[in-house]
Amino acid sequence: MPLTYVLPVHNEETILLGNVARLRSALAAHAGATILLVENGSQDGSAALARGLAKDAHPVPVHAFSLPDAGIGHAFDRGIRAALALAGASTSHWLVLTAADLPFGFTDLEQALPHLGDGSGPLLIGSKAHPRSVVRVPRRRALATRVYRGLRRAVAGMRTGDSQGSLFLRLDVAAKLVDLVLSRDFFYTTELVFHAERLRHPIIELPVTSAPEARASTVRPVRHGAGMLLALLRTTRSWGRIGFAPDSFDR
Repeated sequence: MPLTYVLPVHNEETILLGNVARLRSALAAHAGATILLVENGSQDGSAALARGLAKDAHPVPVHAFSLPDAGIGHAFDRGIRAALALAGASTSHWLVLTAADLPFGFTDLEQALPHLGDGSGPLLIGSKAHPRSVVRVPRRRALATRVYRGLRRAVAGMRTGDSQGSLFLRLDVAAKLVDLVLSRDFFYTTELVFHAERLRHPIIELPVTSAPEARASTVRPVRHGAGMLLALLRTTRSWGRIGFAPDSFDR
């Protein structure tokens, strides 16, 4: 199964070359694999590094894009649209939405591979909420995760345990979801999973092992929790306006 990794790149100068090299090695055995680097609003040398990697001759090609606005959602939206332009709404091609620091190493990929071709579901999540996951994160981020999980269930009825893990998304389903997602910040993947749940696309959460943190967390539980609440309210209201109320779906 072809895989396209989308890596948001925002001030990643110190880790980008090494992690792209690691990712290329991991994908070398997968025919048709590609890497999309989407630099967004960096203030260091990330954009130049990404362009240089795109010029390298390597069996796993890199495509580089630059956006003026910072925000992981901007990067994911651009990456999904670029993948669709390159491969179309394929039922056999998978997108991987993750972070440039590869937070789970390749434990998420190892767990996902058996599911990619068996028809079990078009959306897989490397999930910190899975009972077999081994997660090492700062206390502040662990607190934020619990707050986010409670808000998702209470406000939007979401059943997915971790909507901000690494996402493996089949391209035909990505084509159906991309125009529904309006967020361009950290809420992007949560909104994508919200719409996938409402459209009843099967979602499978997979166990992962977190890698050591490559940088200090920027999560602020109170501020980001408030932002999550407002985004959830906006998303559920907009779904209702187009004729689909959350309580009209099975729990």
